[in-house]
Amino acid sequence: MNKLPNFMIIGAGKSGTTALYEYLAEHPDVYMSPVKETNFFALEGEKMVDPKDDPEQMFHYPWSVTNWEDYVKLFDGVETEKAIGEVSPMYLYSEEAAFRIKERFPDMKLIVILRNPVDRLYSRFMHLARENRKPTNRFEDALDRETIWWRRNDLVKEGFYHNHLQKYYGLFDKDQIKVILYDDFKSDPLKEVQNIYEFIGVNGWHEPDFNTEYNVSGLIKNPVIDRLIGQKSVIKELAAMVNPKLKEAITSNQQLKKWINQIRKKNLVKVPIPSNIRNAMIESVYGPDIQQLQRLINRDLSNWLKLR
Repeated sequence: MNKLPNFMIIGAGKSGTTALYEYLAEHPDVYMSPVKETNFFALEGEKMVDPKDDPEQMFHYPWSVTNWEDYVKLFDGVETEKAIGEVSPMYLYSEEAAFRIKERFPDMKLIVILRNPVDRLYSRFMHLARENRKPTNRFEDALDRETIWWRRNDLVKEGFYHNHLQKYYGLFDKDQIKVILYDDFKSDPLKEVQNIYEFIGVNGWHEPDFNTEYNVSGLIKNPVIDRLIGQKSVIKELAAMVNPKLKEAITSNQQLKKWINQIRKKNLVKVPIPSNIRNAMIESVYGPDIQQLQRLINRDLSNWLKLR
């Protein structure tokens, strides 16, 4: 029996990939890697960089799995599931991932969820603000091509979807790639998730629990609450010190995870992106790539190009 992935969600980050991971994991015929964002095919063979030695956060995925033996072990828990998958948004913008996936898994099914690149970038900024890891203090600094915003692959560069996806379309058959638009996913999540179920070959009528919103970005209201149950939760840190299996039990408990997510969401405040900055990003950064992307995926993206 195959115990290795037959589908992957390759991005984009801050576009609903965490929600898709959770919804797919709820399906009885789907097995998801217990490590979300293995990043294996992007970082195979690399050594993780200590955050203390990386002040610009160019390498900020210390949980990544970088050798084949450890990657294979992630799927030891597969039993009778038909669809086996993982989620690694880094694969979208990685220079190597597409070729490595093709070499090992030429029949891989690939799922991409794309969000207006300006909204995606702003959500990333708010996510990093939540973690006290902002690239710079001002979002408008993203317009300056000499800043860290352009050096790090997960910031401005991740939003050049056409540039990234053309590698995949050049290597894989079109029917192996399913593109979802974030707006469609938000407006009718059941339809989009059930379409994915069918794409990966499992019962399309399963209905996941949509009551929890995952990986919400925003500015923290109460830092004490965030320290207790936020991204760097002191509870999880203490549990790991006492017993690593205790931490695993906490993070894998679905009801507890949903409860924590609800509290974390209430502890965040959203600040809208200024219209003038949004318009400048469309006009001077992402507009040409969006126009090319429309043709590549055969979808109308004119709403992404609208100025406000």
